[in-house]
Amino acid sequence: MSEAWYNELPESEEDRLYSESVKRIQSAVLQGMMSFESASGLIDVKDEALRAQILSDALKVLLAQLHFKDGTPLEALAKKLGLPVKRLEEAKNSMLEEVKEAAVERYRKESGL
Repeated sequence: MSEAWYNELPESEEDRLYSESVKRIQSAVLQGMMSFESASGLIDVKDEALRAQILSDALKVLLAQLHFKDGTPLEALAKKLGLPVKRLEEAKNSMLEEVKEAAVERYRKESGL
């Protein structure tokens, strides 16, 4: 199977920093090395908007893997990550809203609405 055309596009410095930062946080937490907040300190991102997006997305990646895929209850996950349950609930609701919006947008495109 041939590679998708976009795999050949050069990755911007911001994209590279984003990807590496999310992976670094995810790896540190999954290896049980540290809490989410401590792992967040591993990234060196000066741009506050980019840093906020990285932290938000890293938390969503961990939620997807540990809560949705592995079935870890939010209370147990909050303890593991060292975060309040409320923060996880907010991230979960945000994820579900993003999925809903993406599904609606795709439906509109495919149906010509």
